[in-house]
Amino acid sequence: LWYLRRGWRKRAMASASSGQGLLHPASVGARPIESFGIQSSNAQKQIASNRLFLVVFICCFSPLLFGFSLCFTSPSQGAMEGKAKGRDPQVVPPEGLSVFSEGQFSAFAALFNAGAVAGAFAGCPVMDRIGRKRALALSAAVHAMAWSFTIFASDPLVLTMLRVLTGVAVGMGSAITPCYIGEVSTVSLRGRLGAAHQLSVTLGIFIVNALGAYGSVVAVEGQTFCNWRLLSAFGLVFALVLSTMLAMPESPKWLATQGRTEEAKLALRQLRNGELVVEEAELHSIAEMCTFMMESEGGSVSSMTSIRSHRIGDYKRCLIISVGLMFFQQFSGFHAIMMFTTDICAQAGMGNAELSTMIVIVAQVLLTTLSCALVETVGRRSLLQIAGATMCLAHLGMSYHSLAREHLLWGPPWLALLSLSTFVVGYSIGMGPIPWIVLAEIFPIEVVGTASSMGTAVGWACSLVVCWTFRGVQTMLGSDGAFMLFALICFGCFVFVTALVPETRGKTLEQIIWVMYGPARSATVLDRRVFQLGDPKMLGA
Repeated sequence: LWYLRRGWRKRAMASASSGQGLLHPASVGARPIESFGIQSSNAQKQIASNRLFLVVFICCFSPLLFGFSLCFTSPSQGAMEGKAKGRDPQVVPPEGLSVFSEGQFSAFAALFNAGAVAGAFAGCPVMDRIGRKRALALSAAVHAMAWSFTIFASDPLVLTMLRVLTGVAVGMGSAITPCYIGEVSTVSLRGRLGAAHQLSVTLGIFIVNALGAYGSVVAVEGQTFCNWRLLSAFGLVFALVLSTMLAMPESPKWLATQGRTEEAKLALRQLRNGELVVEEAELHSIAEMCTFMMESEGGSVSSMTSIRSHRIGDYKRCLIISVGLMFFQQFSGFHAIMMFTTDICAQAGMGNAELSTMIVIVAQVLLTTLSCALVETVGRRSLLQIAGATMCLAHLGMSYHSLAREHLLWGPPWLALLSLSTFVVGYSIGMGPIPWIVLAEIFPIEVVGTASSMGTAVGWACSLVVCWTFRGVQTMLGSDGAFMLFALICFGCFVFVTALVPETRGKTLEQIIWVMYGPARSATVLDRRVFQLGDPKMLGA
């Protein structure tokens, strides 16, 4: 990683001396970013309107459905399989709730991730073609269809297909939501509103577990089972709320890429208060840049999607950072631990493992809320470093506890709960929300859709691998070896962030590129966005 970073810097210096780019980079290396005709975020105070917060609130029902759908199998497993772990095997749920054998339920749970991978790849062309808000409304329609049929379906194959369809909707939403929130937010609120994505995921996890354990239940001979059909109805309600995105403003930046500048200004006025001179000028610049790019390709604005895969090659380091963060987010072991938290607590000797699981989930919600406040004060990079270090220590603690139980060494039950809580702290304040924020911050508007889909698809693919292989790795290496492997991965995350990830707090896109590539390379990266337009005013002349 150090070698790659040094290589990028050396190439930047070489380009400065050789005069690559449409303007000699050496001549612009000492110029401030404002001399490119690009205004600093501090040049004009961006004031959010109340409509902006309403838009983000409705949008966050997409990640809420993410968490709700992901953990839907946790409370419903016993009823769907016709049994409940740890209860009297003679007591079974009502016939209408028991639909799967054990092997069929495993496929039902795992294929959700496969659908999410497909949905993530579909998210890019859909949101670039029809817009961010319509794409979110489309994902809501897929959710509504899947959940409404799940309420009544009883055939195992049909339910599994509906589960895949739910995964497709979640994958689409997880690719679109960070882009939309990042594009409509002000610079000062971008981090906090972006962190609301992960907060909504944790709320969805909490809601589905709370309803499945205490609300949506049916009693049989004094024992309770999750009424997963009624639980599915809550998913339908959340999808209907998300569908109201059709009444919300479209992303002004996306409208500008389509050449619809006046509509973009109108949408911007709904999302902002105060003077909008600088942001409106930026919309004009985006529209002119996209028009020029299409003319240079011999196409039109409507065929913008066809050149995105070529343009993303200009941002290799950004792509490595986004894909790397999504990789570490999943291989940190979070989803595996959340899926098996009850087992971990039971193996640790805790009397009420289900209650311990709910405590962990509640702590995750509270800590993710804390992250929304810290992200604009501590910064993205620092929170990622803290997350990598604390998760590494947490896995080491769980590894030692498993080893101690196996060899009858000192290892009290509270050590497992402390390690689990430490992991949740690290993940919730850093590794959970920050990768989604960074993913939407480091790419320009013309490639952010492609980049978001690629990063999200990598994340879901890694989640699929972790969920399918965790039990096998645990059997092969033992619980202590599996947690030690996760500890090494989290240490690698800390090194990766320290070596490659820049601080993006309070910076515009152009300033982020300036920090990542240096003045010479930033001139080369920005020449298509600014210098090729040939406008002397934009060149600071």
